[in-house]
Order: sequence, then C-alpha cells, then structure tokens
Amino acid sequence: MVSTKALAAELGVSIATVSRALNGKPGLSPNLRKKILAEAALRHTVINPVARMLATSKSESVCFAVYHLAGPVSKDPFYFPILMGLEEETRQVGLQLTISVIGEEEVKDAASWRIISERRADGVILNGPFVPASFILKLHSMGIPVVLIDNFNTHLPVDAVVAADRSGASEAARHIISQGHKKVVILSGPKDWYSNAERCAGFISAFTAAGMEAPEIIYGEDTTYETGEKLFKKASKKNPTAIISVNDALALGAMDAATSMGYTIPRDISFTGFDDIDSARTARIPLTTVSVPREFLGRAAGRLFWSRIDDPSAPRQRIEIETKLIIRDSTQAVKKRG
Repeated sequence: MVSTKALAAELGVSIATVSRALNGKPGLSPNLRKKILAEAALRHTVINPVARMLATSKSESVCFAVYHLAGPVSKDPFYFPILMGLEEETRQVGLQLTISVIGEEEVKDAASWRIISERRADGVILNGPFVPASFILKLHSMGIPVVLIDNFNTHLPVDAVVAADRSGASEAARHIISQGHKKVVILSGPKDWYSNAERCAGFISAFTAAGMEAPEIIYGEDTTYETGEKLFKKASKKNPTAIISVNDALALGAMDAATSMGYTIPRDISFTGFDDIDSARTARIPLTTVSVPREFLGRAAGRLFWSRIDDPSAPRQRIEIETKLIIRDSTQAVKKRG
C-alpha cells in the first residue's frame, strides 16, 4: 500500500490533486484523473485527511477576508453572494472555509493576524478594492497564497478575480449617450480604489469615443448610500440630465436625495449604477445598472486558489468576469428643453 503523499510524489502532482481524484472532486483533466485513479488502484492507495494535514502542515482551509466592513458579511449585498459562490466551490474540492473581517490592527502586522499565526488557513481570499498593498505584499512574502477579488495591481504578484469594470462602465455610458444626454456627472468613491478607477475610465472612454466632452467626476470618501446623498447635492449644482455612479449604493442614495429636492426621476434626471444588488431591482424606481455575477466571482476565486495550491510556481493569473447592462426605469431619453 502506497500513501497519498508517496503517490503524489511519484506522479509529480500535489497531494491536493491526488485527493481530488480519489474523492471525485472537480478540477482535473479527464486524462490526469484517469491516470491517478489507475495508479492508486494498482498501489491500493487510500486517502487519510488527518495524515495529509500532518504530512503537509496544511489546514486544508481557506479564509475569506473582507477589510473594513461595517456589518456582518451575511448582510452585505455585494460580498455575501461572493461568499456563497466561494463556499460552493471550496466544498466541492474538500476545503474548509473560514470568514474574517479585518481592520487596521491586522493590516498593520499581517504576521500577528490569528488566521495566519495560528495556521487556521492555508491561504487567503481578500475582498475589496481598498485592501492595502503593503498587507498583500506581506502575506505574499510569508509564502501565504493570496487571491484578490474586486482588486488588482500590476505591481502585486498575486492572483486576482475582477469584474469587467471598464467595459461594463463603457456600456452604461453608451446607454446614457444614446438617450441624448450631454450634461452628465459621474459619482465615484476614492480615485485610488481599483474598481472606481476602472469604472470611471470606462465611463470617460465612451464619451471620448463619441466625440463628447468627458463628464466631471465628483469623488467621495467611500461608496455608501449616505455618500451618494451628499455627492448628489454637489452634482445638482451642475444641472445634469444624467448621473452615472460607480456602484448602486451611490446611485440609490443620489436618487433619494434628488427626489427629496423635488426632482422627478427619470424625467428630470436619469440615473445608472453598477453591481446590480437586490435593492437596485426593488427600489421605488428600479435602477438601471451593470450586473456583476458576484457568485461566479467567488467560484472563480476558489478555483484560482486551489490551482495556486497545486502549483505555487505558476504565472500570476488575472480573471475578468463579464458584466451585463440591465436597463430599468431610472433612465430615459433626455427631456427637450425649450
């Protein structure tokens, strides 16, 4: 009888790969699965999860971490569907999933973060466009596999899964342009957040391609509903016929502020968002937005993670997930004035 570890060494694959083959988990090519099963049958190989953990010094788990989240992940309209997709994927490959909301103390000293210092996870899937680069680099330098969601930096040597932010934003802007809107304002969070920068660039590129003047961008300190209310009061001074926002929360806050100020939506001002959270669909005036398949972001991150575990030396990967424009009642052709 040959151990799983020995069989993996003989075949030149990871123990996790042998484990998936023996347990009928996805993620292997048919030929590789057939080869592993054939060799395992010849050698009467059996898998022992406890022995595998001891032999590899791994916990067989991954941590889903969100930075600076105000409430529980289960109540967050953007991150919870990502978590559900990740949970489905990790369950299929036999990994355990832990959840952590990290703050300033953890990012100051990654080595003291209990998830890492107590070996509670073999790696981390970090969510959000504003996780400090220094924290990501520290984890990487410690040999911790890291996958980013909704974040990317060409200078960070880690894998990432992102939405097609730029092309999705361009599609939303083209929709507004097609309706005859020329006086447009963009609402954004901080300009150094990855998704904000990508979406603003997409908005601008659509106007530039149409030979139109680029809209002004009004930046906020975050991308919450409350910030959307504040930013609209600034934007209204520009007398826009359309407001395009980098996410739904900003757009919904801006819409409510506009209504309270006496504007009729979309007759006076059209609004678009991004993400397609549930409240975009159920709002009093359903929001035109760009749909991000958030559960698939989680699934793709899970697949990237276990492929990185299998082959730590593989080139860095960046997966971009396609988005889709959803047209609802918050936009219409510009009102002719005269």
